[in-house]
Amino acid sequence: MTDKKYAEFIAVANHCLRGNQAAVNFMLLICDILHVWDDLIDRDKPANNDDIHRAFYGALVRLPRDPFYSANFLLLNPILEMAILNWQAANEMEAVGDEAGLRIAFILRSTYADLATMCARIVGGELWARQKGGEIRRHWHDEGWDGYLSNLANEKKVRAEQ
Repeated sequence: MTDKKYAEFIAVANHCLRGNQAAVNFMLLICDILHVWDDLIDRDKPANNDDIHRAFYGALVRLPRDPFYSANFLLLNPILEMAILNWQAANEMEAVGDEAGLRIAFILRSTYADLATMCARIVGGELWARQKGGEIRRHWHDEGWDGYLSNLANEKKVRAEQ
């Protein structure tokens, strides 16, 4: 993630999560883990040893000890599981490559945004989550359809060269 993208993410997270630092820290941790996992599967960006160590340490040590995640485990863990299953389904649909499947995969691959919406609900209530849901989704899908297709083509090209 570029410095600009990281700064944008922090700003959106702080706003949508009402400045709740524990919730923001949880989202930063989970996004880091999931992005490295995605890089390892897609093979489109190199994940160096430090990235891999950080992600696995985050998944195995930091996440189970994260106070926001622990306090809200029963709400967040099923959403995390579903996001992983959706991402895996999206990867399979992307491999087939038909347009209908790609349109579904475009959304499925980032359903971990639902974690951010639930975090907004936890820190601000149902109305707040409803008000921020669109903003969260727009941020998560800011690459747009054309950007998604371009990134997907690049992933396939990089994998073919390996």
